[in-house]
Amino acid sequence: MPSLLSSITAHLAPIDESLTSALALNESQRAWRNPLFWLANVGAHLGDSVLWAGITGLLWRRAGDDPARKRLLLGWMGAFAGAVFATLAIKRLLRRPRPGGGQFLYGPGADVHSFPSGHGARVGVILVWAEALWPGAGWLAPLIGLWIGWARVAMGIHYVGDVLAGIAWGWGMGWLTHRNVKRET
Repeated sequence: MPSLLSSITAHLAPIDESLTSALALNESQRAWRNPLFWLANVGAHLGDSVLWAGITGLLWRRAGDDPARKRLLLGWMGAFAGAVFATLAIKRLLRRPRPGGGQFLYGPGADVHSFPSGHGARVGVILVWAEALWPGAGWLAPLIGLWIGWARVAMGIHYVGDVLAGIAWGWGMGWLTHRNVKRET
């Protein structure tokens, strides 16, 4: 399996690096006064776990005594946690370096591995659960997901393949938990 994985990644790496280079902000666009920098900087944080934990807390409080709503939220939390922990395990196993030597937005980060994107995995879960948790507003999830994915690449934190793999992984985790929760209700 490792040799097959190595073969696949060796074949895909030049394509991934080329796409990433095309989407990354150049040096002049990374200036604090540049609107693209701010658009990417904000988008790169929209997938942060702390933000989504806060949103989940607000949704839990808003659910009140509604057991069906709380069951949905427990499913959402399970999908989210599963995607996050599985992503971290995969990162530790594969150890793909981040583009740009592992620099985050403000310096070196605790998670130096790039593949798959944890923010991408959270986007995948959000794509599955958005309509169930925010009826009528689920159409926003793909737009926010595109913003987050682009921003992670534009800021030089991930390769395009990292983000796509993370979204696919998170979508799978989200779909499995959503299907199980719907079956129980």
